[in-house]
Amino acid sequence: MKKLLAVLFVLPLLVMPTSFAAPKKISVTSMKFIADAGMNNDFAGLVLSQNNIVIFGSSSEQSGSTAFARAIDRVGNQQWKILLDAGAEEIATAATTDTSGNIWIAGSFSPTVPQVFESATVTPALNPDEVINESVQVIREDLDFVGVWKVSPQGEVLTSFNLKMDYPALITSIAVDKDGLSLAGLTNIGKGSVGVLLNCSIAGVCSTPIFIGTKDTTLDGVVRTVDGGQVIIGSSSEMILDKRVQGLRDGIIVGVAKTGKISKVIRSSAPKASRNWSGTTRTYFFGGEVITGQKIESAVTKFSNTFVPTWTYRFTSTGPVFNAVGPSKSHYSFFASTTAITNILGWNPKRATGLVIAFDSKGALMGAYSASALTQPRAVAYSKDLGLVVAGVSGETVSIFHLNSR
Repeated sequence: MKKLLAVLFVLPLLVMPTSFAAPKKISVTSMKFIADAGMNNDFAGLVLSQNNIVIFGSSSEQSGSTAFARAIDRVGNQQWKILLDAGAEEIATAATTDTSGNIWIAGSFSPTVPQVFESATVTPALNPDEVINESVQVIREDLDFVGVWKVSPQGEVLTSFNLKMDYPALITSIAVDKDGLSLAGLTNIGKGSVGVLLNCSIAGVCSTPIFIGTKDTTLDGVVRTVDGGQVIIGSSSEMILDKRVQGLRDGIIVGVAKTGKISKVIRSSAPKASRNWSGTTRTYFFGGEVITGQKIESAVTKFSNTFVPTWTYRFTSTGPVFNAVGPSKSHYSFFASTTAITNILGWNPKRATGLVIAFDSKGALMGAYSASALTQPRAVAYSKDLGLVVAGVSGETVSIFHLNSR
Protein backbone atom coordinates (compact mmCIF):
# COMPACT_ATOMS: atom_id res chain seq x y z
CA MET A 1 0.00 0.00 0.00
CA LYS A 2 1.32 3.40 -0.90
CA LYS A 3 2.20 5.65 1.97
CA LEU A 4 -0.22 8.56 1.81
CA LEU A 5 0.81 12.10 2.55
CA ALA A 6 -0.53 13.73 5.70
CA VAL A 7 -0.01 17.41 6.32
CA LEU A 8 0.16 18.68 9.87
CA PHE A 9 -1.36 22.08 10.33
CA VAL A 10 -1.80 24.02 13.54
CA LEU A 11 -4.30 26.87 13.35
CA PRO A 12 -3.04 30.17 14.76
CA LEU A 13 -4.45 31.20 18.11
CA LEU A 14 -6.03 34.38 16.81
CA VAL A 15 -9.10 36.18 17.99
CA MET A 16 -9.04 38.69 15.15
CA PRO A 17 -7.28 38.48 11.77
CA THR A 18 -4.19 40.69 11.68
CA SER A 19 -4.87 41.92 8.16
CA PHE A 20 -7.52 44.45 9.23
CA ALA A 21 -6.03 47.73 10.37
CA ALA A 22 -9.01 49.39 12.07
CA PRO A 23 -12.14 47.19 12.09
CA LYS A 24 -15.34 49.16 12.34
CA LYS A 25 -17.60 48.84 15.37
CA ILE A 26 -20.87 47.02 14.73
CA SER A 27 -24.11 46.90 16.69
CA VAL A 28 -26.23 43.84 17.43
CA THR A 29 -29.58 43.49 15.66
CA SER A 30 -32.28 41.34 17.27
CA MET A 31 -33.71 38.49 15.21
CA LYS A 32 -37.45 37.88 14.97
CA PHE A 33 -39.20 34.79 16.35
CA ILE A 34 -40.98 32.66 13.75
CA ALA A 35 -42.20 29.48 15.48
CA ASP A 36 -41.37 26.69 17.88
CA ALA A 37 -40.08 23.63 16.07
CA GLY A 38 -40.82 21.00 18.72
CA MET A 39 -38.89 19.23 21.42
CA ASN A 40 -35.10 19.32 21.46
CA ASN A 41 -34.71 15.53 21.25
CA ASP A 42 -36.95 15.36 18.17
CA PHE A 43 -35.19 18.07 16.16
CA ALA A 44 -32.26 17.18 13.89
CA GLY A 45 -31.95 20.29 11.74
CA LEU A 46 -33.46 22.48 9.05
CA VAL A 47 -32.89 23.45 5.42
CA LEU A 48 -34.42 26.15 3.23
CA SER A 49 -36.34 25.16 0.11
CA GLN A 50 -37.85 27.89 -2.04
CA ASN A 51 -40.20 29.82 0.31
CA ASN A 52 -40.30 27.18 3.04
CA ILE A 53 -38.27 26.28 6.10
CA VAL A 54 -38.06 22.49 6.19
CA ILE A 55 -37.59 20.94 9.63
CA PHE A 56 -36.54 17.30 9.91
CA GLY A 57 -35.93 14.87 12.73
CA SER A 58 -37.36 11.87 14.56
CA SER A 59 -40.32 11.79 16.91
CA SER A 60 -40.01 9.42 19.84
CA GLU A 61 -42.87 7.01 20.29
CA GLN A 62 -43.53 4.34 22.91
CA SER A 63 -42.60 1.69 20.37
CA GLY A 64 -39.52 3.49 19.01
CA SER A 65 -38.99 6.45 16.69
CA THR A 66 -40.36 7.75 13.39
CA ALA A 67 -38.51 10.03 10.98
CA PHE A 68 -40.37 13.08 9.69
CA ALA A 69 -40.05 16.29 7.70
CA ARG A 70 -42.35 19.29 7.77
CA ALA A 71 -42.36 22.70 6.13
CA ILE A 72 -43.38 26.07 7.52
CA ASP A 73 -43.49 29.41 5.76
CA ARG A 74 -41.77 32.63 6.81
CA VAL A 75 -44.44 33.42 9.42
CA GLY A 76 -44.62 29.92 10.90
CA ASN A 77 -47.65 28.46 9.14
CA GLN A 78 -47.26 24.76 8.41
CA GLN A 79 -47.36 23.95 4.67
CA TRP A 80 -46.92 20.19 4.77
CA LYS A 81 -45.73 17.30 6.94
CA ILE A 82 -44.65 13.79 5.95
CA LEU A 83 -43.44 10.64 7.69
CA LEU A 84 -40.36 8.98 6.22
CA ASP A 85 -41.21 5.31 6.47
CA ALA A 86 -38.46 2.76 5.93
CA GLY A 87 -38.81 0.04 8.55
CA ALA A 88 -40.00 -0.50 12.08
CA GLU A 89 -38.01 2.49 13.34
CA GLU A 90 -36.19 5.38 11.66
CA ILE A 91 -34.13 8.40 12.59
CA ALA A 92 -33.49 11.30 10.22
CA THR A 93 -30.18 12.95 11.05
CA ALA A 94 -28.92 14.97 8.04
CA ALA A 95 -30.36 16.90 5.11
CA THR A 96 -29.47 19.18 2.22
CA THR A 97 -31.15 20.66 -0.85
CA ASP A 98 -30.29 20.52 -4.54
CA THR A 99 -30.46 23.27 -7.14
CA SER A 100 -34.15 22.53 -7.82
CA GLY A 101 -35.14 22.89 -4.18
CA ASN A 102 -35.59 19.15 -3.61
CA ILE A 103 -34.77 18.07 -0.06
CA TRP A 104 -32.44 15.11 0.41
CA ILE A 105 -32.75 13.57 3.87
CA ALA A 106 -30.52 10.83 5.27
CA GLY A 107 -30.72 8.71 8.38
CA SER A 108 -30.65 5.21 9.78
CA PHE A 109 -33.34 2.65 10.41
CA SER A 110 -34.09 -0.80 11.71
CA PRO A 111 -36.30 -3.22 9.75
CA THR A 112 -37.62 -4.79 12.96
CA VAL A 113 -38.62 -3.54 16.39
CA PRO A 114 -35.77 -4.10 18.86
CA GLN A 115 -36.46 -6.23 21.91
CA VAL A 116 -34.55 -3.90 24.25
CA PHE A 117 -35.70 -0.29 24.63
CA GLU A 118 -33.32 1.16 27.22
CA SER A 119 -31.46 3.15 24.54
CA ALA A 120 -34.44 3.70 22.28
CA THR A 121 -33.65 7.36 21.60
CA VAL A 122 -30.62 8.43 19.58
CA THR A 123 -29.99 12.17 19.71
CA PRO A 124 -29.51 13.31 16.10
CA ALA A 125 -27.21 16.26 16.90
CA LEU A 126 -23.68 14.95 17.38
CA ASN A 127 -21.05 16.99 19.23
CA PRO A 128 -18.23 14.52 19.88
CA ASP A 129 -16.08 16.91 21.91
CA GLU A 130 -18.81 18.22 24.21
CA VAL A 131 -17.76 15.57 26.75
CA ILE A 132 -14.01 15.26 26.41
CA ASN A 133 -13.55 11.99 28.27
CA GLU A 134 -16.21 10.10 26.32
CA SER A 135 -14.49 8.96 23.15
CA VAL A 136 -16.88 6.25 21.92
CA GLN A 137 -20.29 7.35 20.62
CA VAL A 138 -23.08 4.89 21.40
CA ILE A 139 -25.01 3.85 18.30
CA ARG A 140 -27.99 1.55 18.54
CA GLU A 141 -26.97 -1.88 17.31
CA ASP A 142 -30.24 -2.43 15.43
CA LEU A 143 -29.81 0.69 13.24
CA ASP A 144 -27.79 -1.09 10.57
CA PHE A 145 -29.58 0.27 7.49
CA VAL A 146 -28.82 3.69 5.98
CA GLY A 147 -31.80 5.39 4.35
CA VAL A 148 -32.06 8.31 1.92
CA TRP A 149 -35.25 10.13 0.93
CA LYS A 150 -35.67 12.67 -1.88
CA VAL A 151 -38.57 15.04 -1.14
CA SER A 152 -39.99 17.66 -3.49
CA PRO A 153 -40.41 21.30 -2.38
CA GLN A 154 -44.16 20.53 -2.12
CA GLY A 155 -43.61 17.67 0.35
CA GLU A 156 -43.92 14.65 -1.95
CA VAL A 157 -41.46 11.75 -1.50
CA LEU A 158 -40.08 11.43 -5.03
CA THR A 159 -37.75 8.50 -4.39
CA SER A 160 -35.95 6.67 -1.62
CA PHE A 161 -33.33 4.00 -1.26
CA ASN A 162 -31.52 2.16 1.49
CA LEU A 163 -28.23 0.41 2.06
CA LYS A 164 -27.73 -2.58 4.37
CA MET A 165 -24.61 -2.18 6.49
CA ASP A 166 -22.66 -4.85 8.35
CA TYR A 167 -22.59 -2.62 11.41
CA PRO A 168 -24.70 0.16 12.98
CA ALA A 169 -24.26 3.58 11.37
CA LEU A 170 -25.13 7.16 12.30
CA ILE A 171 -25.21 9.62 9.37
CA THR A 172 -24.12 13.14 10.32
CA SER A 173 -23.92 14.94 6.96
CA ILE A 174 -25.12 14.66 3.35
CA ALA A 175 -23.98 16.50 0.20
CA VAL A 176 -25.51 16.24 -3.27
CA ASP A 177 -24.80 17.47 -6.79
CA LYS A 178 -25.83 16.43 -10.30
CA ASP A 179 -23.38 13.52 -10.26
CA GLY A 180 -24.37 11.89 -6.99
CA LEU A 181 -24.46 12.18 -3.24
CA SER A 182 -22.09 11.62 -0.35
CA LEU A 183 -22.91 10.59 3.21
CA ALA A 184 -20.56 11.03 6.16
CA GLY A 185 -21.01 9.59 9.62
CA LEU A 186 -19.64 7.10 12.08
CA THR A 187 -19.98 3.53 13.17
CA ASN A 188 -18.99 1.47 16.17
CA ILE A 189 -16.75 -1.40 15.14
CA GLY A 190 -15.71 -3.46 18.13
CA LYS A 191 -15.16 -0.94 20.95
CA GLY A 192 -14.22 2.04 18.84
CA SER A 193 -15.72 4.93 16.88
CA VAL A 194 -14.80 4.89 13.17
CA GLY A 195 -15.62 7.52 10.55
CA VAL A 196 -17.44 6.25 7.46
CA LEU A 197 -17.95 7.83 4.02
CA LEU A 198 -20.51 6.54 1.52
CA ASN A 199 -20.72 7.68 -2.11
CA CYS A 200 -23.85 6.91 -4.10
CA SER A 201 -25.32 7.69 -7.49
CA ILE A 202 -28.52 9.71 -7.75
CA ALA A 203 -30.27 6.39 -8.45
CA GLY A 204 -29.04 4.96 -5.16
CA VAL A 205 -26.18 2.71 -6.25
CA CYS A 206 -23.50 3.04 -3.55
CA SER A 207 -19.80 2.22 -3.67
CA THR A 208 -17.85 0.36 -1.01
CA PRO A 209 -17.73 2.35 2.26
CA ILE A 210 -14.53 4.26 3.04
CA PHE A 211 -13.38 4.13 6.66
CA ILE A 212 -11.35 6.82 8.44
CA GLY A 213 -9.63 5.81 11.67
CA THR A 214 -9.86 2.56 13.59
CA LYS A 215 -10.97 3.32 17.16
CA ASP A 216 -11.62 7.01 17.95
CA THR A 217 -12.53 9.10 14.91
CA THR A 218 -15.75 10.88 13.98
CA LEU A 219 -16.88 12.56 10.76
CA ASP A 220 -19.33 15.47 10.98
CA GLY A 221 -19.42 17.16 7.58
CA VAL A 222 -18.94 16.39 3.88
CA VAL A 223 -18.54 18.54 0.76
CA ARG A 224 -18.50 17.25 -2.83
CA THR A 225 -15.79 18.82 -5.00
CA VAL A 226 -15.93 19.79 -8.68
CA ASP A 227 -13.44 17.06 -9.60
CA GLY A 228 -15.66 14.29 -8.24
CA GLY A 229 -13.97 13.95 -4.87
CA GLN A 230 -15.04 14.82 -1.34
CA VAL A 231 -13.79 16.85 1.59
CA ILE A 232 -14.85 15.53 5.00
CA ILE A 233 -14.32 17.07 8.42
CA GLY A 234 -14.47 15.74 11.97
CA SER A 235 -12.17 14.88 14.86
CA SER A 236 -9.77 12.18 15.96
CA SER A 237 -7.60 11.27 18.93
CA GLU A 238 -5.73 8.54 17.09
CA MET A 239 -2.93 8.33 14.54
CA ILE A 240 -4.11 8.66 10.93
CA LEU A 241 -1.79 8.09 8.02
CA ASP A 242 1.27 7.79 10.29
CA LYS A 243 0.70 11.21 11.85
CA ARG A 244 0.19 11.26 15.60
CA VAL A 245 -2.39 13.31 17.46
CA GLN A 246 -0.93 16.65 18.53
CA GLY A 247 -3.45 17.75 21.18
CA LEU A 248 -5.81 15.77 23.36
CA ARG A 249 -7.99 15.51 20.27
CA ASP A 250 -7.46 17.07 16.83
CA GLY A 251 -9.85 18.45 14.29
CA ILE A 252 -9.32 16.72 10.94
CA ILE A 253 -9.91 17.73 7.32
CA VAL A 254 -9.67 14.81 4.89
CA GLY A 255 -9.55 15.01 1.11
CA VAL A 256 -10.84 11.95 -0.77
CA ALA A 257 -10.21 11.59 -4.51
CA LYS A 258 -12.82 10.45 -7.04
CA THR A 259 -11.16 7.04 -6.97
CA GLY A 260 -11.95 6.70 -3.27
CA LYS A 261 -8.35 7.09 -2.12
CA ILE A 262 -7.48 9.53 0.65
CA SER A 263 -5.43 12.31 -0.94
CA LYS A 264 -4.78 14.64 2.00
CA VAL A 265 -5.20 14.83 5.77
CA ILE A 266 -4.86 18.06 7.74
CA ARG A 267 -4.82 18.02 11.53
CA SER A 268 -5.92 21.16 13.40
CA SER A 269 -4.39 21.04 16.86
CA ALA A 270 -3.75 23.07 19.98
CA PRO A 271 -1.52 22.06 22.92
CA LYS A 272 -3.46 20.19 25.64
CA ALA A 273 -6.70 20.97 23.82
CA SER A 274 -9.57 19.01 22.34
CA ARG A 275 -10.62 20.20 18.88
CA ASN A 276 -13.11 19.24 16.22
CA TRP A 277 -14.51 20.50 12.94
CA SER A 278 -18.29 20.11 12.72
CA GLY A 279 -19.79 23.07 10.84
CA THR A 280 -19.10 22.92 7.12
CA THR A 281 -20.03 24.77 3.94
CA ARG A 282 -19.38 24.15 0.24
CA THR A 283 -16.98 27.14 0.28
CA TYR A 284 -14.65 25.50 2.85
CA PHE A 285 -15.76 27.74 5.67
CA PHE A 286 -15.45 25.42 8.67
CA GLY A 287 -16.35 25.75 12.32
CA GLY A 288 -15.72 23.75 15.47
CA GLU A 289 -14.92 23.63 19.15
CA VAL A 290 -11.65 24.29 20.96
CA ILE A 291 -11.66 23.08 24.57
CA THR A 292 -8.56 23.87 26.64
CA GLY A 293 -9.05 22.98 30.30
CA GLN A 294 -12.07 25.00 31.44
CA LYS A 295 -11.89 27.37 28.48
CA ILE A 296 -14.29 26.72 25.59
CA GLU A 297 -14.21 28.53 22.25
CA SER A 298 -15.94 28.40 18.88
CA ALA A 299 -13.39 28.50 16.05
CA VAL A 300 -14.24 29.49 12.47
CA THR A 301 -11.78 29.44 9.57
CA LYS A 302 -12.11 30.17 5.85
CA PHE A 303 -9.87 27.86 3.83
CA SER A 304 -8.79 28.12 0.22
CA ASN A 305 -9.42 25.28 -2.22
CA THR A 306 -6.00 23.92 -1.27
CA PHE A 307 -6.85 24.10 2.45
CA VAL A 308 -4.67 27.10 3.19
CA PRO A 309 -6.39 29.25 5.85
CA THR A 310 -7.18 32.75 4.63
CA TRP A 311 -8.71 34.08 7.87
CA THR A 312 -9.76 32.73 11.25
CA TYR A 313 -11.51 33.76 14.47
CA ARG A 314 -12.10 32.34 17.91
CA PHE A 315 -14.94 33.36 20.20
CA THR A 316 -15.48 32.38 23.83
CA SER A 317 -18.62 30.27 23.84
CA THR A 318 -20.19 26.97 24.84
CA GLY A 319 -18.46 25.30 21.88
CA PRO A 320 -20.72 24.16 19.01
CA VAL A 321 -20.85 26.45 15.98
CA PHE A 322 -22.98 26.28 12.83
CA ASN A 323 -22.00 27.95 9.55
CA ALA A 324 -23.76 29.09 6.40
CA VAL A 325 -22.89 30.82 3.14
CA GLY A 326 -24.43 34.29 2.71
CA PRO A 327 -24.80 36.65 -0.26
CA SER A 328 -21.83 38.14 -2.16
CA LYS A 329 -19.33 35.58 -0.81
CA SER A 330 -20.17 36.44 2.80
CA HIS A 331 -20.51 33.88 5.59
CA TYR A 332 -22.47 33.43 8.82
CA SER A 333 -21.50 31.71 12.08
CA PHE A 334 -24.04 30.91 14.80
CA PHE A 335 -22.85 30.04 18.32
CA ALA A 336 -23.67 30.64 21.99
CA SER A 337 -21.51 33.57 23.05
CA THR A 338 -20.52 33.87 26.71
CA THR A 339 -18.39 37.05 26.87
CA ALA A 340 -17.94 40.47 25.31
CA ILE A 341 -16.52 40.52 21.76
CA THR A 342 -14.14 43.16 20.46
CA ASN A 343 -15.76 45.53 17.94
CA ILE A 344 -19.33 44.48 18.78
CA LEU A 345 -20.90 47.43 20.57
CA GLY A 346 -22.59 46.75 23.90
CA TRP A 347 -22.30 42.97 23.67
CA ASN A 348 -21.65 41.45 27.11
CA PRO A 349 -24.01 38.51 27.76
CA LYS A 350 -24.68 37.42 31.33
CA ARG A 351 -25.31 33.84 30.18
CA ALA A 352 -24.77 31.80 27.02
CA THR A 353 -26.70 33.64 24.30
CA GLY A 354 -27.27 32.79 20.65
CA LEU A 355 -25.30 35.12 18.37
CA VAL A 356 -24.80 35.20 14.61
CA ILE A 357 -21.78 37.01 13.20
CA ALA A 358 -21.64 37.90 9.52
CA PHE A 359 -18.27 38.11 7.75
CA ASP A 360 -17.66 39.74 4.39
CA SER A 361 -15.71 38.08 1.57
CA LYS A 362 -12.39 39.07 3.15
CA GLY A 363 -13.29 38.01 6.68
CA ALA A 364 -14.13 41.39 8.22
CA LEU A 365 -17.05 41.54 10.62
CA MET A 366 -20.00 43.09 8.82
CA GLY A 367 -22.95 42.32 11.09
CA ALA A 368 -24.07 40.76 14.37
CA TYR A 369 -27.53 39.32 15.05
CA SER A 370 -28.87 37.89 18.29
CA ALA A 371 -31.63 35.49 19.24
CA SER A 372 -31.31 36.17 22.96
CA ALA A 373 -33.87 33.52 23.96
CA LEU A 374 -31.64 30.77 22.59
CA THR A 375 -28.90 29.27 24.75
CA GLN A 376 -27.82 26.39 22.48
CA PRO A 377 -27.53 26.75 18.68
CA ARG A 378 -28.83 23.90 16.53
CA ALA A 379 -28.92 25.18 12.93
CA VAL A 380 -28.31 28.16 10.65
CA ALA A 381 -29.23 28.61 6.98
CA TYR A 382 -29.48 31.35 4.38
CA SER A 383 -31.33 31.65 1.09
CA LYS A 384 -32.17 34.51 -1.23
CA ASP A 385 -35.88 33.88 -0.71
CA LEU A 386 -35.92 33.62 3.09
CA GLY A 387 -32.75 35.39 4.22
CA LEU A 388 -31.00 34.32 7.43
CA VAL A 389 -32.73 31.66 9.56
CA VAL A 390 -31.53 30.06 12.80
CA ALA A 391 -32.80 27.41 15.19
CA GLY A 392 -31.75 26.84 18.77
CA VAL A 393 -32.79 25.56 22.16
CA SER A 394 -34.59 27.49 24.86
CA GLY A 395 -35.37 25.13 27.75
CA GLU A 396 -36.55 21.88 26.15
CA THR A 397 -37.96 23.53 23.03
CA VAL A 398 -36.30 24.32 19.71
CA SER A 399 -37.32 27.73 18.37
CA ILE A 400 -36.76 29.31 14.95
CA PHE A 401 -35.78 32.94 14.37
CA HIS A 402 -34.94 34.96 11.29
CA LEU A 403 -33.48 38.31 10.35
CA ASN A 404 -36.46 40.59 9.73
CA SER A 405 -35.07 42.25 6.61
CA ARG A 406 -38.34 42.69 4.74
